[in-house]
Amino acid sequence: MPKRDYECADARRAVDLGADAIMISNHGGRQLDGGRSPFDQLEEIMQAVGGEIEIILDGGIRRGTHVLKAMALGATACSGGRMYLYALAAAGQAGVEKALSNLHGEIERGMKLMGVTRLSQLKPEMIRRRQV
Repeated sequence: MPKRDYECADARRAVDLGADAIMISNHGGRQLDGGRSPFDQLEEIMQAVGGEIEIILDGGIRRGTHVLKAMALGATACSGGRMYLYALAAAGQAGVEKALSNLHGEIERGMKLMGVTRLSQLKPEMIRRRQV
């Protein structure tokens, strides 16, 4: 599964080559503040290859609401590192367990507020998007 900053043509090529999944990532994006975030790329990649390949969003996932937004916009799964790495550095295994518990709680609360009981019920229309 290739992990990188994707353009639609890259995603199409991954599908054509038989990849099972792609990971849209701006790994290291904090060094290039003008680069496109994975969230910025997700919608157009979904239009190009959605439903043909698993799409994992990596980068910018800090809260449960971020997971819900990504899933509503079509991501199959989300990945993130800072949340649990910071927790690990601060409190070891207990910190990671607490961070993951918090994330789970935020996802559950967000789903209730959105009126859904399953992630599969999330739809793009549930998300307000702004042009930048």
